[in-house]
Amino acid sequence: MKICHWMLFVFIAVSCSKNKPMEEVNIPDAVDIHSFARMDKAVIKHLDLDLEVDFDRQQLRGSATYMIALDSATSEITFDVNGLEIDSILLVQKGQRLAADFEIGESQPFLGASLKVKLPGNLEKISIYYHTVAEAAALQWLNPKQTHGKQYPYLFTQGQAVLTRTWIPIQDSPGIRFTYNAKIRVPEGLMAVMSASNPQEKNPEGIYHFTMDKPIPAYLMALAIGDIEFSPISDRSGVYAEPGMLDAAVYEMADLEKMIVATETLYGPYRWDRYDLIILPPSFPFGGMENPKLTFATPTIIAGDRSLTSLV
Repeated sequence: MKICHWMLFVFIAVSCSKNKPMEEVNIPDAVDIHSFARMDKAVIKHLDLDLEVDFDRQQLRGSATYMIALDSATSEITFDVNGLEIDSILLVQKGQRLAADFEIGESQPFLGASLKVKLPGNLEKISIYYHTVAEAAALQWLNPKQTHGKQYPYLFTQGQAVLTRTWIPIQDSPGIRFTYNAKIRVPEGLMAVMSASNPQEKNPEGIYHFTMDKPIPAYLMALAIGDIEFSPISDRSGVYAEPGMLDAAVYEMADLEKMIVATETLYGPYRWDRYDLIILPPSFPFGGMENPKLTFATPTIIAGDRSLTSLV
């Protein structure tokens, strides 16, 4: 009883004490310390990616063209790069293409370097022409022996957490989101798929076009290229895999549409149009990567009895 009286006394004393005004605290703007981008100055809003894939050199070569949003007082934009070779940068201003002044900063471990580009007024687009190097950490080049079919090479990307900057000059921060279109040229007989709207048949010319109309962060840029085929599960879902793995993958993922419907009963309509999976070759070293519209999955989920599909 004495304890109760003492607690009541403390409660009344605290309640009756004068409230002191709270001190104002200046909260600085959020800064992503893992990106060189200055999102308070200039950010990318849309990307047009145009790349050619060279398996012999283990190289991607082409351009990344951006539409950007910037502060009226800003005179430059900063991108993240790591190991990329920048060939040239062009600015589109009033319909004219002009060479840009740019500077690559000192490289730092894990983060790479800043790519600062000077901006004129009335800028419409900025195009960065570049090529990757064989050591690019996000690019996983597989020789034919490392695939299921043993006949064709394979490439897949892994951008999380800060590796997209090793294959695209980009603002590599999850706080910066953008839409994108892509044109990817691959060797004959191979198919390319991305974290976007995807083809369902091989193009005999090896040219593939992609669209992602919902803003995503850079780490969700994803690309896979190989001897890939597609089989539908439902009107909005299906499976990509090497031909020798496709039938087993389709059997294993037969309940994919049921999973989507069950999720919708909890969280509402699925907003990404399609949900497809790609079963990567046996050399894929991860469990999976939940890329928009196309989850990258390990072939180890193909158990033959659908017992491991909870990975999805």
